[in-house]
Parts: sequence; structure tokens; C-alpha cells
Amino acid sequence: MADEQTSAVATDESRIDAKVTCEDAGPALKRLTIEISESAIAEQMETTYDQLTEEAVIPGFRKGKAPRGLVERRFGSSIKSDVKNQLLATAYQQAIEDEGLDVLSDPEIPGIEELEVPESGPMSFTAEVEVTPDIDLPAFDSLEVAKTQREVTDEDVSEEIENLQRRFGQMTAGGESVEEGDFVWVEASVYEGHGPAEDAEPLQHLPGTYIMVNGEKAEYKGHVAGIVVSDMGKRLLEKKVGDEERIEMTGPASHEDEKVRDQPITIDLKIERIERMQPAPIETLMAQSGATDEDDLRSKVREAAEQRLEREQQQAQHKQILDQLHEKVELDLPEKISGRQAGRLLQRKAMELAYQGVPQEEIQTRVAELREASESESKHQLKQFFLIDKASKDLEIEVSDQELNGRIAMIAMQQGRRPEKLRADMQQRGEIEQLFLQIREQKTLDKILEQAKVTEEEAKD
Repeated sequence: MADEQTSAVATDESRIDAKVTCEDAGPALKRLTIEISESAIAEQMETTYDQLTEEAVIPGFRKGKAPRGLVERRFGSSIKSDVKNQLLATAYQQAIEDEGLDVLSDPEIPGIEELEVPESGPMSFTAEVEVTPDIDLPAFDSLEVAKTQREVTDEDVSEEIENLQRRFGQMTAGGESVEEGDFVWVEASVYEGHGPAEDAEPLQHLPGTYIMVNGEKAEYKGHVAGIVVSDMGKRLLEKKVGDEERIEMTGPASHEDEKVRDQPITIDLKIERIERMQPAPIETLMAQSGATDEDDLRSKVREAAEQRLEREQQQAQHKQILDQLHEKVELDLPEKISGRQAGRLLQRKAMELAYQGVPQEEIQTRVAELREASESESKHQLKQFFLIDKASKDLEIEVSDQELNGRIAMIAMQQGRRPEKLRADMQQRGEIEQLFLQIREQKTLDKILEQAKVTEEEAKD
């Protein structure tokens, strides 16, 4: 391989004795072959036994006074497992530091479950890890950006109030059969292949989830389990509670699960409830916003719409910058986007939409549609991540805890939730890192925009 190099690692108090070979395993992918010496294994084994002997409580002996041989017989297998995990983690971390790798994710270690600490001799393992590729960015003052001037109209305000009424409305019982615009509560299961056996285990089972039934205006598209079904509306119209629907299709091209991506799948639906959204009255919006009357409400809505328009104009300029960076920079990417990469890209898009104030139902729809994107579009998004990552490091962009908390508070306000509850939910779903990356991306693009050539133009009718 072109990038192959081997290094012998000396020991000190914080290191272990190991040999590392680093080679290219593909675009933005490195393969580390690591050999841990017999002496390093023995030293870690001795340290672990000493620690356990001091802490072990064995009947008939005072704490820390049990014979070494008894401790070995009782805890030998668990000690070897602990030693293996400690050695692998230390050797891997040491290797990436010595090789100067800027890693993007946790490594994949083939055969890690079967790997055992040998009775004698060294222990070897191989780790593959995604890394940031080498990138040469153009001078930022060579970029040209157009800023479109536009104002919020009375019609925009009225439309936004209608959107808020729907967002803060309440579900009520629907009719006997499904109509356009209804929300259908279903039990959903996703299976591998077409026509699964009756006892087949689902890849995903949702005991209760809403499906919005779109009509001709939305081309009858719908989504369930994060998967777009192009004719969902046609399938569900006029269905009744208790009816079932089987959908056989090919999984989305950019789905996170390899068993779903571009594979034949079956989605089974059973209708449990039919509900209809009752828009919230103006008085509810006035109470929630603290408006004194309808004119005050419209004023507050206009102010929020102007802030969102400003963000949209900023995002349009950011897109122009990104388009030019994509065009000017050649970059080798992994041959196939992994499920882990696809998941990260989808999470980041959801964060971006939430920041824009997009309603949760629409966010779910947009993310589901992204799963339908082609492999080339996924690679486009991955390339964008690498470009921004490089630019943010060159510009020394940092994100503070205060900025993270401020963004969470803004999203919580838009969704009518408590910031602390939203943060807890985001931590549970592993979304805090993606929010950090989103803020970093926006700060990076803002900084690039300061150096770019910006011209203003009037909005086209």
C-alpha cells in the first residue's frame, strides 16, 4: 500500500511495548496491524492480578489476603478478558497517536470476540478505522456569494399562523374510514425479503406510530419506520380500523441498516385508530406567546418569521459556499457509505431542520426522504462533512457549552418543550455530538463568508 509504514514503539510509564503497521485500506480508511509484546501482556496481567488480589473478598480469608493461586483459579477467565480489553484499548489509542491519525469513529476489529490473551508470545490484532482524508482548500476570498433581499409579507404571517394552529392543535377521533389529511395510528413491522413467513422476526417492530395520510397535493407520499412509501396515501384512503396493509418494496438506498439498504423488504401495517387534527384556536396561540390581542400575535409571528428568513438567507449563502467548495476540491471517498456514516448524516440533517423551526412531522418526512437518496447524494454529504471539518480546523473554530445550551433552548422553544428535557432526550439518542457539529459547521461557514465576495440582488417574483 502507498501509505504503509511500520514503527516500533518504545515503553515508558504511560505506554505499552507494541509494534504497529499502518496502511491504506481504501479511501479515508486505514488498517492498523498491532502486535503487543509478551512482556507488555505479562506486565498488564501482573498489574490486574495484584489489583484484584487486594480487592477480592473470598470466604475464609481477610480482604486482600487470599493466596494468588486461589484468586487465579476463581477469577482467571474474567481477568484475561479484562486484560485483553485493556491492552486492546491502550494499544489502539497509542497507535493512532503515534501514526498521527485524525479518526472519525470507533474502530472495527474483526474477530475481537474470538481473540484471546496467549499463554506465551505476543498478541496481534487488526483494526480498521475511518480517518479524515488529506484536503487542500481553495482561498476563501476566491469564493463569490449572492445575497437575495426579501421581506416578510402579510401573507407569510397568515400562513405561519395557520401552521402554528396545526402544530399546536389536538388530535380528535376521525371518521369510520380514512380520509385525506387524517393521521392513522398503526402497528408496523418491517421484515427482510418479500412475503416473510408467519413466524419471521421483524427487523423493526413499532407497536404504535402515526402515519399522516397525504393526498394528491403531496403526491400521496407517506412514511413509516423512517421509510418513504410513494403511494402510502392511496393505500390507506378509505381503510377502516382493523384493516391491514402489506407493502413489498426495496429498502431506501441510504438506510442505516445494511439489511434494509437496497434490499427487498416487507412492511406490514394494522390500523388501530383513525384521528384528525383539530387546529388550535387563535386564543391558544395568544396565550402561549403572551400576546395581548390578535394584532400583537401577528407582530410576534412576524418577528419570528423575519428571524427565520434571516437564517434562511444565511443558509442560502452557506449553500453557495459549499457548492463552490465541492466544485473546486477533488476528494477520494469510501467506495460505499457505511450504515454508521449514513446515520450520522441523517442525524445532522434532523438537527439542521429543527434549528430552522421545521415542525417535527415535517422533519420526520424530510429525513425519511433523505433515506431514499442515491449513493452519490450520500457521498456528496460525506464529502461536505470532510470539507467543513478541514475548514473548521484551519480557521480554529470552537463551540462552547454556552452555545450548545443556547441552541438547545432555541429548538426547545420552537417545539414547545423544556430545554432540560430536550437535552436529556438528545443525550439518550446520541444527538449532542451532531448538534455540536452543526453549530461548528455554521460558525465555519459564517467565518468563510466574511472572507468571500458578497453581492446583493433583489428577490425574483
